[in-house]
Amino acid sequence: MDFKQLTKISFLVILLLNFMPMKSHCIVINSDEDQQRKCTPSKSYSFSIDPEVLAEYPEIVIRINFWGINKDNGESEDPLTEEKVMEALGLLNSAYADMNICFELNEFEHINNSTAYWGSTKNFSKFLRDFKDEYVKDDALNIFVPYRFTNFDDGLRGVNFGYNKLAVNMLNYNTGILPHEVGHSFRLIHTHQRFKSERCEKVTRDPDNLEFNAKCAGDYVVDTNAVPSMYGSEGNNITDDCKYTGNAKDCDGTPYNITEDDVRNFMAYTKQSCRSRFTVGQGIRVRETIELQDFYQKMIVDSKK
Repeated sequence: MDFKQLTKISFLVILLLNFMPMKSHCIVINSDEDQQRKCTPSKSYSFSIDPEVLAEYPEIVIRINFWGINKDNGESEDPLTEEKVMEALGLLNSAYADMNICFELNEFEHINNSTAYWGSTKNFSKFLRDFKDEYVKDDALNIFVPYRFTNFDDGLRGVNFGYNKLAVNMLNYNTGILPHEVGHSFRLIHTHQRFKSERCEKVTRDPDNLEFNAKCAGDYVVDTNAVPSMYGSEGNNITDDCKYTGNAKDCDGTPYNITEDDVRNFMAYTKQSCRSRFTVGQGIRVRETIELQDFYQKMIVDSKK
């Protein structure tokens, strides 16, 4: 074999090796900067946490329909009364006052349906579908109050079925669960959302920190800290005066910075007696959500839309 042939063969071997699939012996992990670049906040929201911005929103009044659920024969072990409805209305008006949102009773009626009175959320959802035209009014927020849900050994307090319909059981018509479920109707989500995910909300609130992702993770609200669910064992770390004493960490192993405000947030999974407030950022997000969708405008008294 002459030199010219050898050179040609060597070239072909090198060319072949360059195109052969080979296993890499090093793993390339995206840098923190690459991870942050993947955070593309929704252009529909400002993510503002400025109290002056929230204060500038004009007051709106939203119609509410309350539907008390009885057995087929019209009886109930704990009936929803007009007095209880007004108590619930007062709770909502207090909870949403800083957002300049008021709630006005539009209709209060009873429904006789034993399946909805004390059944599963699956059956309740079917009930809402079957009787949508009768009980789910598009011009109001419809709040259904059954006696109990059978889920979790009758322990489920409330459930949201969409922007204009939700349910809380009779034990919770006047607790923090009611503003919580209404918050879901305005598209607020749990403050601990996806906290177990690899893409969890990071603790830092410094926008210059490459770990900052509060606009793209968790509940997408900057002034609610990254938190875990505080149900279950974490609930043991909440004191009677709503302080957090645990040492939980986020998905990267960074200790959470959980304040009393976080424990008291309406959208947190927390001790029931602690739910008592929203943040400015949540308020602004609610008002922006209402402006974004025409179906909310139908619920507003004297709305031109």
